[in-house]
Amino acid sequence: MGRRTLVLIVALLLAGIAAFAVWQFLSNVEEEKEAELDLVVVYRASGGTIAEGTEGSLVLSQERAIESEEETRFLPDNAIGSLEELTATLTGRVAAGPISNNSVLTTDQWVELTAEIKPLAERIPEGKQAITIGVDNIQGVNGFIEPGDRINIIVTLTAAIEQIAEDVIASDTLTEEELQTLEEELEEGIISRFVMQGLPVLAVGGEIRAEEEVDEIVTVTTVAAEGAEPEQQQQTGVLTLEVTPEEAERIVYTFSAGTVWLTLVPEDFVPVPTDGITRENLFEAADELGQ
Repeated sequence: MGRRTLVLIVALLLAGIAAFAVWQFLSNVEEEKEAELDLVVVYRASGGTIAEGTEGSLVLSQERAIESEEETRFLPDNAIGSLEELTATLTGRVAAGPISNNSVLTTDQWVELTAEIKPLAERIPEGKQAITIGVDNIQGVNGFIEPGDRINIIVTLTAAIEQIAEDVIASDTLTEEELQTLEEELEEGIISRFVMQGLPVLAVGGEIRAEEEVDEIVTVTTVAAEGAEPEQQQQTGVLTLEVTPEEAERIVYTFSAGTVWLTLVPEDFVPVPTDGITRENLFEAADELGQ
C-alpha cells in the first residue's frame, strides 16, 4: 500500500470521526432544548374547514379533532387540553364561526344551541310534503323570502307551445299564410297566471322555519362529503315548500312546462281568483282606465 493511499484512508477516518462528533453534539443540544420546552396536549381541526353552525357531536363522531403536542408559548388562550375537556366542550354546542383546517381548538369557538334542532320531516304537518324549488334573485323576490313566509307561484306556459311551433315549422308543410296564422295563434295561446297561492316556506337554503314556541330561525349546516369544500353562503334562491301531494305535482309540471316567477305575500293574505293574462286581454285594464 502506498504512502499516498494510507494518508487518504487516515484523512477519511478523521473526517468520519469529526462528522460523528458534530452530529452527536447537535443531537445533545436538540435533546437539551426539547427538555426545556413545555409541551402540552391540544386538539387541532382536521378534514377541512369546520363550517359555522356545525354541531360539535358531528366533529367528535367523524374524528375531525386530532390530538397534537404543542409548546405552551405558541398556544391561543382557552386551548382544549384533554379528551375529557374536548368532549365536554363540543357536546351540545355548535361552532360559533368557521374554524380553519389545522387550527387549535379552543373553548370559546363553541356556543350552546339556542333552539332544539329537529329533522325537517318532523316539522311537516300531517298530510303535507316538502318539495324544493330553485329560482334566481329576480324571479325569487331578490332573496327577501325567509323561512315562515308564504309565496305565490306565477307561470308563463311557453315550453309546450314553443315545441309545437318547432315541430310544425320543421315539417315544412305549411304555406306562408298558414305559418303566419299559426304563429299568431301560438302567441295568443301563451298565458301568465297564478298557479298556486299562499304556499308556506319551510326552509331557505339551510335555514329552517322556526317552531311556534321558538322565536328564532334555526340554521342547519350540511356536512360536506370527504374532500369536498363546505358551502360558505346560504342559497337564497333554493326554497323548500310545504305542499299537498297535488300541489307537488302542479309545481313539478309548472317548472317543467313554463317560466316561473314568485311573489311574496303578507301574513293576512287571502288567495284571489284570477283569469290570467294573454295577448288578447293584456291591455284590457289599461283600456278601461282610459275610458
